[in-house]
Amino acid sequence: MSTNFSHKHLFYSEMAKLLGAGFDIRKAAAVLLDTQLPAAQAVLLKDLEQGLNAGESIAAAFSRDSLAITQLERNLIRAGERGGKLAPAFQHLADYFGMLAMARQQAAQSLIYPVVVLHLGIIIGVVPAALIKGETGVTGIMVHLGMALALFYSGAFAIFVAARAVLKAAPENPKVDRLINRLPWVGQARRNLAMARFCQVYHSCVLAGVSMQEAVQMASAASRSGVIREAGAGLNQAAKAGNPLGPQFLADEAFPKAFARSYATGEEAGTLDHDLARWAKRFQDEAASSVKNLAVVMPKTLYFLILGYAAWKVVAFYNGYYSDIFEQINK
Repeated sequence: MSTNFSHKHLFYSEMAKLLGAGFDIRKAAAVLLDTQLPAAQAVLLKDLEQGLNAGESIAAAFSRDSLAITQLERNLIRAGERGGKLAPAFQHLADYFGMLAMARQQAAQSLIYPVVVLHLGIIIGVVPAALIKGETGVTGIMVHLGMALALFYSGAFAIFVAARAVLKAAPENPKVDRLINRLPWVGQARRNLAMARFCQVYHSCVLAGVSMQEAVQMASAASRSGVIREAGAGLNQAAKAGNPLGPQFLADEAFPKAFARSYATGEEAGTLDHDLARWAKRFQDEAASSVKNLAVVMPKTLYFLILGYAAWKVVAFYNGYYSDIFEQINK
């Protein structure tokens, strides 16, 4: 299936609607196939049909497209299937990918103006410098500009590759995860997203009647957070020993204290299913708010840095220009 968040949001929304209306998974897939789905989603549903015909589970059939289906999707579908709660599992996924799709759209829209200003800033920085060096031909100036843009794009690509490598390491490496989580705005958004994924899978596991040990393993893996994975090892040991998990949640700094207290009291009161559903929604709402703030703050920060660069170049140009004039006068 396509990794496009909007496509996933619409796909899982339709699946949740059909399953909630009483359709079984085969009938729901058949109905969707008649609605002119995008090609990647049609292939997914055909793979699903083939997998079910071969005796595979729904989760295994969905996971055939291992590159496009994430750990979160696999674990939520698996938990929903085991507990007969596929509709809520698909709705969790629809809400999650809907939030990511909206955040991506807002980020893309907010970056348009800073990117335009950035290129203007490069032009302002290059053209006067070329003129000061005595380059008056259009061809020469364009060569300078082309070299500056090539250097900028190379640097931007290198930063992108490095950032992607770091982010890819974070789900498995607690130290890298902690380092990223300390970044202003970025860290808050990542922590909320990780907790939203953790709570969504945990909630589905509780509804499915999955053992606490397996629920902790699935939720920790789906969180895509090295810090939560590390904490999950302690939770796993407590569950394996048959101990309540509330004290372990409270003792571990990976989890917000308010959530840990709520879990501890919910465990005692037998209301974990309601509490986890509430926290899953809360963390998802907070994640949406954090991502929205990030989409606003980052372009503005970039915008002011570009303005500062442009101002510095303008001042440097006039400083060099008048310095040459004064030197000529004093000769």
